[in-house]
Amino acid sequence: MRLPLLRLLLLALLSLAPIAAAQQLALQHFGQKEGLGNLSVNALAQDQQGYLWAATENGLFRFNGAAFRRYAAAEGLPEQIVTAVYSDRAGTLWVGSYDNLYRMHQGRLLPLAADGKALPVWPGQTMAQTAVGDMLVISRARLFAVTGDSAVARHYFSAAQLAQQPELASVRAIYADPDGTLWLSCKDAMCHATRDGIVRYGEAQGLPAGPWTSIARDAGGALWVRSARRVFVLRPDADRFEDRTPPGDQFRKTHVRTELHADGDGRMLTNGDPGLMRWEEGRWQAFGQRNGLNGAGGVTDILTDHGQGTWLATRGRGLVHWLGYGNWENWTTAQGLPDDVIISMLRDRDGHMHVGTRSGHALMAADGSRFDVAPTPPELAGHQWASMQQDRQGRIWAGTYSGLLMRYLPDSGKTELVTRLPLVTQIIADGKGQLWLATTQGLYMMPESAPAGAAAQRAPLPDVAGHDPTAQVVHGCTDRLGHLWFVGGDDILHYDGATWRILPFGAHTGKADLTTVACAPDGSLWAGSTDTLWRLQVRGAPAAQRVDAAVLRERAVQMLYTDSRGWLWVGTDAGFAVWNGKRWRSVNQSLGLAWDDINGRGFYEDRDGSMWIATSNGLSHLARPNRLFDAAAPHAVLEDTLRGGDPVRLDSGALEWSSDPLVFRLASLAYEDRQGLRYRYRLAGSEQQWSVTAAPEVRYAALPGGDYRFEYQAINSASGDQSPLGQVTFSISPPWWRSYPFYALCGAAVLLGFWGVHRYRLRAMTLRQIELAVLVQQRTRELELSQEELRMRALKDGLTKAWNRGAVMELLEREIEKCRRTGESFVLVLLDLDFFKRVNDTHGHLAGDAVLVEVARRLKEATRPYDAVGRYGGEEFVVLMPGLTLPDGAHRIEALRQDVRAIPVDIGGGKLLQVTASFGAAAFTPRHQPGAMELLRLADESLYASKHAGRDRISYAPASIPTLATHC
Repeated sequence: MRLPLLRLLLLALLSLAPIAAAQQLALQHFGQKEGLGNLSVNALAQDQQGYLWAATENGLFRFNGAAFRRYAAAEGLPEQIVTAVYSDRAGTLWVGSYDNLYRMHQGRLLPLAADGKALPVWPGQTMAQTAVGDMLVISRARLFAVTGDSAVARHYFSAAQLAQQPELASVRAIYADPDGTLWLSCKDAMCHATRDGIVRYGEAQGLPAGPWTSIARDAGGALWVRSARRVFVLRPDADRFEDRTPPGDQFRKTHVRTELHADGDGRMLTNGDPGLMRWEEGRWQAFGQRNGLNGAGGVTDILTDHGQGTWLATRGRGLVHWLGYGNWENWTTAQGLPDDVIISMLRDRDGHMHVGTRSGHALMAADGSRFDVAPTPPELAGHQWASMQQDRQGRIWAGTYSGLLMRYLPDSGKTELVTRLPLVTQIIADGKGQLWLATTQGLYMMPESAPAGAAAQRAPLPDVAGHDPTAQVVHGCTDRLGHLWFVGGDDILHYDGATWRILPFGAHTGKADLTTVACAPDGSLWAGSTDTLWRLQVRGAPAAQRVDAAVLRERAVQMLYTDSRGWLWVGTDAGFAVWNGKRWRSVNQSLGLAWDDINGRGFYEDRDGSMWIATSNGLSHLARPNRLFDAAAPHAVLEDTLRGGDPVRLDSGALEWSSDPLVFRLASLAYEDRQGLRYRYRLAGSEQQWSVTAAPEVRYAALPGGDYRFEYQAINSASGDQSPLGQVTFSISPPWWRSYPFYALCGAAVLLGFWGVHRYRLRAMTLRQIELAVLVQQRTRELELSQEELRMRALKDGLTKAWNRGAVMELLEREIEKCRRTGESFVLVLLDLDFFKRVNDTHGHLAGDAVLVEVARRLKEATRPYDAVGRYGGEEFVVLMPGLTLPDGAHRIEALRQDVRAIPVDIGGGKLLQVTASFGAAAFTPRHQPGAMELLRLADESLYASKHAGRDRISYAPASIPTLATHC
């Protein structure tokens, strides 16, 4: 009886011992290279918008999923060491340092005070919010409360309460229940503050004395408390605490702060010497370096974000994101696998998990903590287990890439060689005792009962024109009717349990080389060909439909699998995609997958519906596939608006125009599956089309004045998910040279300019007109002079320059008309040079011309200015003397005769010639008004009278001077 009892005791003790969790954690580290300037993180918080905040030894950092931003002196935080950070339900951020408590307001940290003094905050669980919204903070071991926007904190406990219960003056940790009650670490005990008073829990309630520094409540309502070395729990229906301290002295090291954190599945996490401890199903699990978690100086804080992601603050290793926490487990050679390249998976009917790798076969240990390499003969060890299948006797058949067909015997744990084949890609059991083997040289069959050494037979495929029975058969599946389907080249091979048939699909798929197949619940097939997913209709008329899914674009389709839910799993070279009949979901390392390259058989569904995924760098276990579709849609926020490097507010009136670009900084506050993140944006009022960018910064250079609306979205280019449309409106005042006053000034200037130009042109035109008038006047004058000259030339004698005969006749006519009108008188004198022919004959014509010119000159000089002297013809001259009457004016005519004869004429050659002339005069008087021709006749008769009378004399017409007929 003692032996069974000892066994029971041993099992009980082992059940209390912490299990070293075996899986490799999917951890993403953020350090200085990623922008987290300090690697010693004291506390974490997430605000309502979704930003993560990290309190470090050198400032406060905000993380948006892509970049960190440091808050320091410029934002009102002069201290380097930040000890605490907390986000309340209203979205206000509270920050603590060793010197002050701060509250964030419009991007700046404002200090608070109590009793006129600053409120220093030490690391630990020092902040909480009550049910009514008051903020509670522990400073100098006292509990203070801040109401609303007050900058002053008040003491939470009154002096009377402190006097009655002195332990309330030494508070180390605080936890606020939703019902409005508080749990406090009060000195060396726990205190529960309710409306009815304060209840102390100590040794009488099973809680030993000690400084309790962390408090938490799990999903079941149990209250957990922790000190530096101990963990205790108060169940909801209990009145005493239970000891939950991990066995094995896991809290030897001193930590900056202790931490208790309840995850979304009700499990409790705490920091310990290995790194992290988790209470699950009545046992502690330890996570440390063997799982990939290196907390350096320890884990200081644990945070579950809005998307159920888990974050760890470490002292010396920065910020750690536990990807896929609670849903993903990863296994590698560090957990006992013989190789990180995983090819196939199978759980046998006894519940043992088998994994085929590049270097052989492994079995999961009974406690699920690790894998062990299965015993294998040396000649069979280290092969690539490409496919596994369990027969009806529970034996595991395995085919390898080297062509070995092996059989693992669970009862003995031995592995034996059955036969050799070409490279085996898959084994399928038909449930009737027959195994079907897909190889690179066709399809083979082997009965389950075959002994070792038996040869495999070729499958009895029908002879079909164009089909080569030795051609490669790559992959197959079993549908819900138990029928087998295989793909090879562009053919589909179908076995209904009795006969085989071959369905050529090349004409429907464009001769695509089909490399993988999965049986759909509706009887159709999914098939893959390198970079294309096909939906094949194999019942009735064959048909193929290309599936164009965003998650598969530019991806290599490597493996297909359908599970019991009817979901399609597509393995690619960049993670995998899963279709639940309504939506696609893309999964990669950022969600917790061990590696992005899906390998071998790709997928295996376990009995509980969880999925195992083979990759080329480890084995992944997806515990809750449904959670893949619980991921929130992308969320976009407009973080900052900058101009010239300085922030600007778009809600404070119109912005002044500037040549500096306007910069919008966007962020998507999602911390998983960011590889396909893109931003879609446009500036309504300036752009009609949408732009898409992977960069979170959008620039618009020198926007003109006007009203704008910036619209933006975060989209997942792989899944097609998108955030709600965000927008912000703003206005830009036009530059001064585009303002209305400037336009008015410009208009006035233009009008003034036009007026000036008009005036200038008018003045120029006026001056030009004046110049033209002067010029015209001058030209007219010149023309008149010219015409006058021409006229004078036409009226003057060319030799003597005296009036010619025509001019004399015109002057005579005018004078007659004038005298007839006025009653005035004039005298017409006609003279002829005596013996002029002799001058020409004796001295020549030039001498005659000289005589004529000189006589004309003497006549002009002897007459009055208004008298007219003309050459009537040859050597005859006419003198018209207006206003002259006879006989009163006879002396004037006599003077003319004397002037002609007075001085001899120089005819050239030193010769002088005496010249005389015979005159005839006729007068026009009011009483005697002959016509011009009559007057000329009278003067001519008088001239000839002078000639007959001896020449060189004057004769008067009788009618002009009755008393004077001749005068000499």
